[in-house]
Amino acid sequence: MHAIITVLWIFACLLNGKNTVRGNQTDLFCIIIWMKNRILNALLFGLFALSGWSCQKEEEQAPGFDMLFERDFSIPAGIGVFDVHHFQIKNIPSNWDRYLQETNKTEADVSRIINGKASIGGIFGDVDLSVIDRISVRVYDDSNPNDYVEIAYRDPAPLDTGNVLPLIPSLADVKRFFTKARFSVDVVVWLRRTTVDQSDVRLSLTMRAAF
Repeated sequence: MHAIITVLWIFACLLNGKNTVRGNQTDLFCIIIWMKNRILNALLFGLFALSGWSCQKEEEQAPGFDMLFERDFSIPAGIGVFDVHHFQIKNIPSNWDRYLQETNKTEADVSRIINGKASIGGIFGDVDLSVIDRISVRVYDDSNPNDYVEIAYRDPAPLDTGNVLPLIPSLADVKRFFTKARFSVDVVVWLRRTTVDQSDVRLSLTMRAAF
């Protein structure tokens, strides 16, 4: 990093002349600091993204099986930006026993269950999800809604999502919820603007049961 700054300084001196640079050292220094911060931010963002991608790929490649769930719900028209909106989908069958039978495994064979992939999308292909600013998908037991774990999120959500909004898995272990006969999901949404039309959407979850 120091080498880059030195090169920039020398290059500026060659372009502007020694006297000009001396007369504008403050401006040149500000430019170099700005470029240094931009480079550092880019490097840090890349490292965090690579780290998250690497962890997710490791989980996907771990031995285990996938558990697939899809549920539909509607985002109504006329809800605004000043409230946090909860869309609770209750008592979803986990099909845990069926998955164990199909894979010839026992509950003891499964070390953890995490979210491998998640998204929400328009059922009929005509939903504009750019209205969503942030979203969090949380799993909980209906007997105790306050005891929840976030399994996927997007913060902030991109403006150009179109009809499908991919979510980022949290990689939290939620085995204690999915080994029960039923579980519930709370889709928490923060909006950028008031909704004009009702949006019929589908939540898609791929849970990874790792050995």
